Amino acid sequence: MEILIPVLVLGSLGLIFGISLAFASQRLAVKSDPRLERIQTLLPGANCGACGSAGCLGFAERLLGGQVGLDACRVTEEKAKAEIAKILGKKIERKSKTVAFLHCNGGRRVKDRFIYYGIEDCVAVNLILAGQKECGWGCLGFGTCVEVCPFGAISMGKEVLPVVDFEKCKGCGKCVQVCPKKLFTLIPITSNVYVACSSHDLGKDTREVCTVGCVGCKRCQEVCPVDAIIVIDNLATIDYNKCNNCGECVRVCPTKAILIRR
Repeated sequence: MEILIPVLVLGSLGLIFGISLAFASQRLAVKSDPRLERIQTLLPGANCGACGSAGCLGFAERLLGGQVGLDACRVTEEKAKAEIAKILGKKIERKSKTVAFLHCNGGRRVKDRFIYYGIEDCVAVNLILAGQKECGWGCLGFGTCVEVCPFGAISMGKEVLPVVDFEKCKGCGKCVQVCPKKLFTLIPITSNVYVACSSHDLGKDTREVCTVGCVGCKRCQEVCPVDAIIVIDNLATIDYNKCNNCGECVRVCPTKAILIRR
């Protein structure tokens, strides 16, 4: 009896605890939406965070909760978006893919004001007198955008300027966010013409520091047949809703600050 009683007591307690846990697991279980796993498998899995969510799983959860729209993820392919829309019972508008364009063509053509020794990071360099370049608007050339690109779509070229591989670029916008000079913008991939300069200095001041900068001469504005380009604050700006890629602005630009995407 001395052995039997403890065994019975422990067995009874185990049975009670087991029944309690089984009951609690049923009552307190968090019900998961069966659509969640299906949506997650269709997302790219890049976990780039460009949508503002904690990875693709977080985006899928917010998507099901109606907190974000499907367009918040720029990385997902159109075919996958269509499948996700079916799961959600929604329709989506097909939009042209956007890719990152660099609005600077200075690089080695722009001299340094001082020799920089320190952390090779554009954000850090920009904190020191707005960077080492004579042009205060131009690329600093330390490749921070290369490091943050989750798709390996950016590399440093021979002119010490970032080069975007448009086949790899998903338009996530990480380079747009990290660049301290705000030199990247997302432009429809169907657009071939872009302004490779961000300087708002007067023309004479731009010429003193960079041979390929926009001088605000307005020749591009005058020849554009669809009024798609206008000079604002000494810098040519293109309206991509109007631009037809005719290239007239590229032809007349005296400093070659307007380029055709290659």
